[in-house]
Amino acid sequence: MNTTLLDPKMLGFWARCVRETQHLSQEALAANASVNIRTVQRFEAGQPINVTSRRAIAKALGYTDSDIFDDPKFIENVLKLFDGLKAQQQQDLDDQHPDHVRIDAQALATGDAAAHFSDVVNAVSFTIDPALTDDTKQLAASFCDYVQDLMDVDDFPVSSRLGFAKDLDGILQELRGLGASVYSATRDRKFRAADWGDKPSWEMTVGYLAIVPADRELTQLYIPRRMKLG
Repeated sequence: MNTTLLDPKMLGFWARCVRETQHLSQEALAANASVNIRTVQRFEAGQPINVTSRRAIAKALGYTDSDIFDDPKFIENVLKLFDGLKAQQQQDLDDQHPDHVRIDAQALATGDAAAHFSDVVNAVSFTIDPALTDDTKQLAASFCDYVQDLMDVDDFPVSSRLGFAKDLDGILQELRGLGASVYSATRDRKFRAADWGDKPSWEMTVGYLAIVPADRELTQLYIPRRMKLG
């Protein structure tokens, strides 16, 4: 039999939701399915179990088809439901930030990437999560200061750039050791003053850095819809 097309963790989460909706404990589900409780725990955690146990759990959850977890229609419906929940969660987040826009973010994992970030942005905004420890916040501030200082350096030799990247890489490793992750994002903006007349807008790339606890994975950042330059 083909294995399920659903991500195992997604299927396990689905099974847990169905179980909890029926007010069943893991122990009760294991008893109904005639399997060990560790089998239920592994299944709900997205870990592999044998086909016989999968079928037994499906029946114990109330499905008449013991192979339901491999049924294409079931898989399609589950994926649609998760997509709908994800879209609603995203809309709820957007509604909580009416004066902000959402931009894609990526982990800043190396000193080379940090040095490149400082090369391509004309201005930068920093966010240091208040949940971080004081020592981590201090180190995060040092990292932000280093990036900002590097933005002000022009035409430095390649050897100096390698040194800067190595320094930044060292700070990033220290941050990871303290349980923090760094994320970056950029947004191209146009600025103009009311009295500029026919003068072209000032185009620039604004960078954003967010230092957050390592257990908080970011794929997007919310940034102010409007921005004023000092």
